[in-house]
Amino acid sequence: MAGLSGTDKARRGEFVARAAAALLAGAVAIVLNTGALAAADLVPLATAQGGLLRFLGMLTGGAVAVPAGAMFQTGFHIAVGLAMALFYAFALEPVLRGPSWQRGLIYALAVWLANAAIVLPATGEGFAGSRHLSLAGMTWFAAAHTLFFVVLAVLYARLRAGRELG
Repeated sequence: MAGLSGTDKARRGEFVARAAAALLAGAVAIVLNTGALAAADLVPLATAQGGLLRFLGMLTGGAVAVPAGAMFQTGFHIAVGLAMALFYAFALEPVLRGPSWQRGLIYALAVWLANAAIVLPATGEGFAGSRHLSLAGMTWFAAAHTLFFVVLAVLYARLRAGRELG
């Protein structure tokens, strides 16, 4: 960083701080989300897990072989959660207004609508998975994902506030 101006160093520092807060908040949120989805399996209650992975496989026309193992699916779930956290930090959080919990709800609603109206119907599951899921399963799925987005937004805001105070 020796050749960087003070402004460039500040921008780089802000980028790193934003990314670190997003990844930490996203990691906590994805652990809670994964736990909530795993809890549904204990009931047992089917939820719409794996829809995005099936959708991406469809988009490639089957050209990309998608591993079916639980390890891969969990890794994919974590990677998508962290990517959504970074998207929130850099694209949505700067433009959304209102308290952090409300911004999380807005993000949750947008993603839920995309999943319910595009991803799941495209994979043969019907709107919100209604072709194969009970109302309880659809509700649990929506609640687990809402938990992710609200925790992400609230924790991200707190981490960023702590940085600004420190």
